[in-house]
Amino acid sequence: MDKESFIQSRASRFVAAAVLTGAAFLAFRTPGGLYAQGVIENPAKPRAANAGRVVTPKEVLVISDESASDYYFKWPRGLATGPAGSLFVIDQDQLMQFGPDGRFLRNLFKKGQGPGEMAFVGGCVFSDENIIVQASSPYKLLWFDNQGVYEKEIPIRSDAGSIMNALFFRAGHVYLHAWSFPRGGAGSGIVDIPHHIFDMPESGGELRTLASFPTKSYTITSESGGGGMFSITSFRSAAFRGKDLVISHTAEYLLKIYDPAADKILKEFRRAYERVKAEPLTEEQKKGGLIIDGKHYGPPENKYESDIPGVLTRGGEIWAVTSTRDKAKGALIDVFDGGGVYQDAFYLNLGEAALQSIGNPGSCCLDGDLLWVIERNEDETVVIKKYRVEK
Repeated sequence: MDKESFIQSRASRFVAAAVLTGAAFLAFRTPGGLYAQGVIENPAKPRAANAGRVVTPKEVLVISDESASDYYFKWPRGLATGPAGSLFVIDQDQLMQFGPDGRFLRNLFKKGQGPGEMAFVGGCVFSDENIIVQASSPYKLLWFDNQGVYEKEIPIRSDAGSIMNALFFRAGHVYLHAWSFPRGGAGSGIVDIPHHIFDMPESGGELRTLASFPTKSYTITSESGGGGMFSITSFRSAAFRGKDLVISHTAEYLLKIYDPAADKILKEFRRAYERVKAEPLTEEQKKGGLIIDGKHYGPPENKYESDIPGVLTRGGEIWAVTSTRDKAKGALIDVFDGGGVYQDAFYLNLGEAALQSIGNPGSCCLDGDLLWVIERNEDETVVIKKYRVEK
């Protein structure tokens, strides 16, 4: 299995990472100019008088691969909206573009290592004129015009040995996220995993390391050099106002607005939140996990769910997808403004398959009041649905 591959549990509470060889462990780098006023504390209740209402999105269209000859869905991921509301979807040997009406437009993936070719897609971001694809093996950025015509590419030179994906484009710079499996002596335990933000100029040159945001994972390293891990907390991010990132990386409720151009945290904020107890692991989950040097390692039991499993943005709004769920109402979404003030909250009433994707990066994306969601049904068939959210 190559270093980009990893095993994602259906439980969505943990991720089991497969063996990574030769990966470098990068040190943490704190952003410069930390927000001097400290963390903004919000009360448990938002300002909106009708907070806590149930919002049921309207289904607009469904994209299926049934009877499709130009594309297929195996493990779709990396949903992103691009020019004129089009949707981009990454899958095995595919980078699919669909129109806002769900019509298949093109596959930008061309397997190989030459110009315009790629072995693995890590992300897709956009400028006004271009579709920018981050690929790996080798790492590089490829530019296509809005009609999918290849224009140029630049190599990403880095000895980090990281798993990398593109976040967004701003003023001639592509900002990327990467993390590495920690290397060290044999053993197991809970460790901090640095998640780095990188800056890659469109003009080329060296990759510049910016801030680091730690998550916690239970890792196993063997004397033979093999290893694996179960994520306890996760890095979540969303582009905000075309220039910043909203980031969640802790188990407890905390959001940060980070300006990568200035390498500075602008705001840190949270609200009083009653944590959700984690469901006990099932026998099937306990039997799963990793086999390293012939020994079985199961996932750890977590006392609580991560408070914010997902982050979305819409205009000047930040949507924190919380761990609070109600079978009849759906998932609780907290809404903050750019100043970190808790303005609103509502339950997003969707089916179980859609709710599984709401807290999973790349399995959903928000474009104004339009929400795209990957839905995997019990029979393992996959569709992508577009909803209109009128809150």
